[in-house]
Amino acid sequence: MAVTDGLGDTTWDTIVVGAGHNGLAAAAYLARAGRTVLVLEARDRIGGACTLAHPFDDPGFVVSPCAYLVGLLHHRVIDELDLRRHGYRVHLVDPHLWCPFDDGTALSLWDDSERNHGVVAAMSPGDADGYTRYEQLFGRIRTALRSEPHDTWVGDSPDRPALEELLHHDPELIEVMFEESIASVIERHVTDERLRTALHGQGLIGTWAGPRDPGTAAIHAMHSMGTIEGRPGAWGYVQGGMGKVSFALASAAEEAGAVIRCNAPVAEIVPGEAVILEDGARIPARTIISNADPRTTLGLLSDAAPAAFVQKVRDWRMEGPVLKINCALSRLPAFTAAGPGDAPHRAMVTIARSLDETQAAYERSRAGEPAPRWAELYFHSAYDRSVAPEGKHVMSVFAEYAPYSLAAGSWDERRDAVADEAFAEIARFAPDIIECVIAREVLAPPDIERAVGLAGGHIFQGECLPDQMWDRRFSPRTPMPGLYMCGASTHPGGSVMAINGRNCAMAVLADTGPNGD
Repeated sequence: MAVTDGLGDTTWDTIVVGAGHNGLAAAAYLARAGRTVLVLEARDRIGGACTLAHPFDDPGFVVSPCAYLVGLLHHRVIDELDLRRHGYRVHLVDPHLWCPFDDGTALSLWDDSERNHGVVAAMSPGDADGYTRYEQLFGRIRTALRSEPHDTWVGDSPDRPALEELLHHDPELIEVMFEESIASVIERHVTDERLRTALHGQGLIGTWAGPRDPGTAAIHAMHSMGTIEGRPGAWGYVQGGMGKVSFALASAAEEAGAVIRCNAPVAEIVPGEAVILEDGARIPARTIISNADPRTTLGLLSDAAPAAFVQKVRDWRMEGPVLKINCALSRLPAFTAAGPGDAPHRAMVTIARSLDETQAAYERSRAGEPAPRWAELYFHSAYDRSVAPEGKHVMSVFAEYAPYSLAAGSWDERRDAVADEAFAEIARFAPDIIECVIAREVLAPPDIERAVGLAGGHIFQGECLPDQMWDRRFSPRTPMPGLYMCGASTHPGGSVMAINGRNCAMAVLADTGPNGD
């Protein structure tokens, strides 16, 4: 029996194309509102980029292949869908950053501003107050844009004039949100080159831009806007792996009556009428929500999309610059700069060179040459022993820059050599890293595209620089009646948020009335 047998015998209120976490969130809200909801997933597992995998011979190693940490998951979704009852649990990461330097010193930053002031004062006394102002700057943005009753992530995006009003027309905050580079912000707050080395990568996460490029300060602002377990700006590991977020959302959706089917690839979307599967089955629906990225969505629309929508998709920048390496470890590596009381494995470990060296690596990648000079390392098993066999560990590497298209050779030919370059950067500070690795999985942007279905291999379904954010991002409502979008390309952006799915569901409910017509 086909997995979709019988599903086309009725007209569904809503079909969600793709069981990524935002699609599952949308399904849960619509099902809770009494709508009949069907979720169709092409792969054999749910979650999209926020899932679990067992890529190594020992199934005791559990890997979150693309999404590693949670920090921007919206508290409304957690509370309204009762995700904790459905298995969601998080371990807060603290210290949140640990960065070793070539001179043998290291920096630990915590979720405690007073403690950080003391840490920076011990390293560079003249920079302590400047660093505190740097922290406060991004805290002010979070307070202005994410505080009730003006949580700008909920509902339709405000435009720039509305955002400037919420920022109290503060020229510094406006510059950070729309124009400034992360390098500029850092350099006007601190002078020590080690601090500048440690901090600048936070403006590059998932972004194909250099630290001196305009708009990169807004990347750090976006990643600082979350609140997890009541702690503003915090990040954490989900117990059991990031896929547990998607599994909790799926459980909430199914409990409310939604139907989820895997191994059901969609070949065509007919807005407001039906989806057609690759096996030819036609399943009618009054509304259709695409959880897919814009390019994939457009490819499913045949000739249904108007010219303006087609042009926006064609102009949308969504080539991923990230190399992801998932590792099974026999033990934790030893960082030579770790002093007494340091806990690097319990932090997000930053591996970096100077601002200018990172900028040069970016420019090299623009010429089609991989340059994985900056990386962040995550040791999930340092908090959650369920993701590795007894006595062993997992490590995830998030490295930049790895262009989707290479100037010479193919990714199949160069994948391992580029991964070795990333490991050479890590080995500068953890010389035993290679000895610790039992097995590794290397994902370049084309691998992410192939494995997860994200066109271009961009983990956020498109750049999150200012010219592709806020009201310039895709709206849940498309120009095609009966078709909506809910993925990371929609407001408020990428990362594991789930509020995109909620925003889409609220738009569908508002547009279709109490009876779903």
